Amino acid sequence: MKKLFVLFFIVVSVFLAAGTVRIPVSVNSFTGEPIPVSLGLSGLLDMIGVDFDANWDSLRVIQDGKEIPYQIDDTDLTGRLSSGDTFSFLITGPAEIVVSDDFDIQAPTYAAAGNVVEEDGNWLVEVGDIRATVNAKGLVRVTGFGAVEGTIVDEIGVARVAGWVGSTFYVDGQYGRHEEKTSGDFPVVEVAVLPAGPVGVTVVGTLDGKPFLGSTQKIITTIFTNGDIVSRNIFEFGTYADLMKLQVMATRPLTDIAEDTVHTLPVFRRLLWADQLNITPLEYWLERNAIMYTGNKPYIVFPAVDSMRPLWWGATYIFASQESWRANYSPSLKTGIAEINMWVPPITANYQEWMGGPTWVYESREFRDGLFEWMPGEIDAFESTKGAISSKWEDYVAHFVAGDVYVFSKVYSVYNADSIADSIEFVELKKAEIHSLVFGE
Repeated sequence: MKKLFVLFFIVVSVFLAAGTVRIPVSVNSFTGEPIPVSLGLSGLLDMIGVDFDANWDSLRVIQDGKEIPYQIDDTDLTGRLSSGDTFSFLITGPAEIVVSDDFDIQAPTYAAAGNVVEEDGNWLVEVGDIRATVNAKGLVRVTGFGAVEGTIVDEIGVARVAGWVGSTFYVDGQYGRHEEKTSGDFPVVEVAVLPAGPVGVTVVGTLDGKPFLGSTQKIITTIFTNGDIVSRNIFEFGTYADLMKLQVMATRPLTDIAEDTVHTLPVFRRLLWADQLNITPLEYWLERNAIMYTGNKPYIVFPAVDSMRPLWWGATYIFASQESWRANYSPSLKTGIAEINMWVPPITANYQEWMGGPTWVYESREFRDGLFEWMPGEIDAFESTKGAISSKWEDYVAHFVAGDVYVFSKVYSVYNADSIADSIEFVELKKAEIHSLVFGE
């Protein structure tokens, strides 16, 4: 019996010493191009399990039996490996994340795939075919792609925040004074462009949301070698706040360098203006000669600098359902910049709830996304929407309390396409790839 126990102890010891965790990464490849994967290290730790004594130097990504490069970025700026870091790689099909508890395994080394130079308070970045600048607030401007020179998209990571400073609503019903600011107005807590890794360059910025006391904006943007830019905007609230706008934006998408730029996207599932006219969103855009069929599906296509006869106010569209993607594309440059949602909000039956939730705006040549709580008086000017929502703006204030976190996750993709139809097809396939990404199955 004693000999059996010793043998059992030896076998178990060998198993534990050579333990390995394998996490499948499932993805469908449609474009044949690399697909960006970006995951918080805390999420990876959850999948591995806290009871597994992982040697992080043993971490590998395997595709088709071959090791592929990855990088771990110090996105919490602690100077050490921690749960706040970000794990990134590029794959073209199903892969595995592999980690062992064998502490004899050494960390891999991969060649850097980009270049970062600090100059006059900004950073110049080159990654693959992308050239970009990062300003002192941590906002990214793509200044070139392949043979194309000029602003392809600007201010990736910028936010627009409006609300009531010093609100004491829950004490005495008073909201305080109204302010509206963008990230350019917020004081910098810390900003860093991390060293280039084997798959891209990551930018980290933390901004103090003054005058909205207690609020913090954290921007994490990774520029990948394949032309994709993964951006996360994290808003943290350390105290009570009443807001009317909480939006992220990307500005000047191709419109500065190409007069023929068109704005393209799937037809909205819901558009307030269409509802007011008792027509469908498709009919609304057909009336503006802004529908193009490709692959037997209708898409909204119009000149990116045209306001397209808005029903009221000045935005080209507002109070529009968030869809899976939208893009600006230039036929002369054969270049596009797409904004792809990693998650598409459902359309709720409750109209007031939908309008008070995240919606899309295209205004002033800007992609705007998020909460816009100013309810238009024009909603009661049309019989079909009269009384559909409360007429009191106070009913739409977004109330945040200490500990609340609001996150925006986007992929901005810079790409080449031969025509508008090809551009739409490419972004549809790119979106399908990103939405197919699953861990652990």
